[in-house]
Amino acid sequence: MKNDWRSHQLPPPEGSEDRPDGFISIAIVAFAIVAPLIYFGPELGSVEAWIVDLYHTADHWVTPIREFVLS
Repeated sequence: MKNDWRSHQLPPPEGSEDRPDGFISIAIVAFAIVAPLIYFGPELGSVEAWIVDLYHTADHWVTPIREFVLS
């Protein structure tokens, strides 16, 4: 009689999953973002430099228009 609870356990509550707070989805999104950063880490410097150069080029093209409009 003392060990009756082992054979007659209560069922899990309605709607209970492993982690109902969405932890698995957050972990998958975090992995999808962090994994390429780790894998492509050495090449990220060149990509960043390319993006900065693109920004400077666009800034140089827009500077005369900005000066004309604002001054």
